[in-house]
Amino acid sequence: MHSNRRLIGRYDWSYGERFAVAVALVVLSLLWLTSTEAMWAIVVAWVGAAGGALGVLYSGWRCIRTRGDSH
Repeated sequence: MHSNRRLIGRYDWSYGERFAVAVALVVLSLLWLTSTEAMWAIVVAWVGAAGGALGVLYSGWRCIRTRGDSH
């Protein structure tokens, strides 16, 4: 019944797309960090930057591995 993933509204992101989103999260978090003064916002910005950096490392590593396996 649900053989086509597009019919149920799910999109399977590639590791390259995940890498780009993680880079955008790092950039936006660091930009927000430069313009904020509230302590909670500083903490959220650092958590976002750290999470984005981990996402960059993981998705970049997986993207490189999947490209290496395909050749």
